Amino acid sequence: MTDTGKYHFFRYGGLNILLDVPTGAVHLLDDTAAKVLPAFVQDRDRDSLAELVPAQELPAAQRAWDQLQDLVDRGLFLGPEPVFARRPGGGELKAMCLHVAHDCDLRCRYCFASAGSFGGSRSLMDAETARAAVDFLLSSAAAVYELDFFGGEPLLNLDVVEATAAYARERAAALGKRINLTLTTNAYSLAEDARRRLLDLDLDIVLSHDGREAVHNAMRPTAGGGESYSQVTRNILAMAPLLEERYYVRGTYTAHNLDFVEDIRHWLDLGLKRLSMEPVVAPPWAAMALKEEDLPRLRSQYWQLAELCLQQPFTFFHFIIDWERGQCGARRAAGCGAGVEYVAVAPGGDIYPCHQFVGQRRWRMGTVFVGITEPALREEFLHVGIADKSRCRQCWARYHCGGGCHANAWWANSDLRQPYALGCELLKIRTEAALYVKVRQALNQYSCEGDVHGQA
Repeated sequence: MTDTGKYHFFRYGGLNILLDVPTGAVHLLDDTAAKVLPAFVQDRDRDSLAELVPAQELPAAQRAWDQLQDLVDRGLFLGPEPVFARRPGGGELKAMCLHVAHDCDLRCRYCFASAGSFGGSRSLMDAETARAAVDFLLSSAAAVYELDFFGGEPLLNLDVVEATAAYARERAAALGKRINLTLTTNAYSLAEDARRRLLDLDLDIVLSHDGREAVHNAMRPTAGGGESYSQVTRNILAMAPLLEERYYVRGTYTAHNLDFVEDIRHWLDLGLKRLSMEPVVAPPWAAMALKEEDLPRLRSQYWQLAELCLQQPFTFFHFIIDWERGQCGARRAAGCGAGVEYVAVAPGGDIYPCHQFVGQRRWRMGTVFVGITEPALREEFLHVGIADKSRCRQCWARYHCGGGCHANAWWANSDLRQPYALGCELLKIRTEAALYVKVRQALNQYSCEGDVHGQA
């Protein structure tokens, strides 16, 4: 494996994969080109190949050198760093996480939200506050908006969810704008009536589940301490087929299930096909916390997951890479947009940079009734893209994460510009696996039977 700020090279499954960092272009090298690559990137002369390879290999090495030079000439390798004139959405607010409930019917052990209360009193958002939040969101100059109903558990306040969804669509239409709605639920209260009401709202749904029964019950007990797997699983299996492509099942893995691919296999056995599994972020002293010594095992898990993706038809959210259109350039440079293009709103109407900062007075930006009253906070988040983070500027995966999670950086290092190191390593492992899957899929799509190079 070789990486610099300009390119990343790795080998897996018999493939030599080269990523051009600035453009995101991915190249598949044969073994000769892989041998030539180190000399090429060191700006050595083509004639030096005679000193580096045996005479019988020289013609092939020269052809590989010329092919690498052709990539450079076409701007697909070792090119200049991209310059992004605008942030995603042009710096306009376009997404909101609406905390309609700071209460929950589960007590997940890894919950960053203090089991739904976010460190405060348990409460539900009223309809007036929700409407004010929608008005605040739609007051920006963006044309397309995202609104996520969140908690705690939003199904505990389903009446307000329904009323707010209708109001948001009505107001957006009146303004000539478009709004997309999402709801995130633990599915414990997703009984038949709730399923029907959510289907009528025509929104995307994220369904939380942790996989195998023992794993799920250990991490996601009910408020009374009982098991939740049976009820949650029953509700998800009833809901997911009705949503077709408009759902994801999302889980969290911890130090207690480092074999998390088995949890993904469990979902597949249940017939679930749209999946996401995230690493826990926990204090280093916590028993569930992931540690640096876990990385080799987790790397092995992601490679197992990559092979599983090639064997069975399902979608893993973090393996999605769009080669045809590519990722939004500004999004590549600025990340999630927290505090600028994206905010979270607490039940009382307070505005925070994102859902993971909610309840922390240090990060309160204003209220939906008044607007942003702490512009310095917004300014702070304007300057936490990859250009502002010294570690990110030399990381080969920087344009696949945009600088990482700001909240994780803060909780780990008390510094928005100092990324969460373990999260960075996991992101790089996951990105390699995603690139490998895309290359394998491309080879399978364009190759003739018996010819993996795609040449007739």
